[in-house]
Amino acid sequence: MIKLHGVRLSNYYTMVKLSLAEKGLEYEEVMAEPNQESEYKSKSPMGKVPCIETDDGFLSETAAIMSYLEALKPSPALLPTDPYARGKVIEMIRILELYIELQGRRHYGEIFFGGERNQAAFDEVKPIVQNGLTALKQLGEFSPYIAGSDFSYADIVSAYTFCYAAPTMQAVYGWDIISEIPGLQGAIDATHARDAGSKVAADHQEALKAFQEQAA
Repeated sequence: MIKLHGVRLSNYYTMVKLSLAEKGLEYEEVMAEPNQESEYKSKSPMGKVPCIETDDGFLSETAAIMSYLEALKPSPALLPTDPYARGKVIEMIRILELYIELQGRRHYGEIFFGGERNQAAFDEVKPIVQNGLTALKQLGEFSPYIAGSDFSYADIVSAYTFCYAAPTMQAVYGWDIISEIPGLQGAIDATHARDAGSKVAADHQEALKAFQEQAA
């Protein structure tokens, strides 16, 4: 059985958790904070979460884990079999990761941990995110899922990119980034409405609520 190491509050942990659930793979959750201790870095070389433990060893980085799961259990497919269509889904995933999710993280100190505003981040992040949203709008179909009629890894990454990026952009800029893309909210809702999606979303919301209560 695969063991999933990380924390439920992590959106990347939740992406992998939903991927496992959608694949119908049995897994065990092992709570582990990201850290730079040698013992943990022997499992996740960058000290990040998530990582998974397999019969062959440990594997980290969400994109690598998703690729592994697709090869391990090709059906149900979460990437298209057509090479070009598969490439387009991966293209959208990279846009979500690099130009929306990663940019939102530059404000986390202020929004989630009570830190001071980073003026450089305030000035730099919004145009990058705007460019990412424009690219996602151009590439996506949103009918009902991001890449069209078939649910894919792009939907998993999107749901757990915007879960933090959207409230962060709203808090920092008063900017509703989801409304920038017609059909995006519907695709996110469709992801959460799936059997696996609803259960995983509930677990994530429970972890977020616990964090907020602790921080209050």
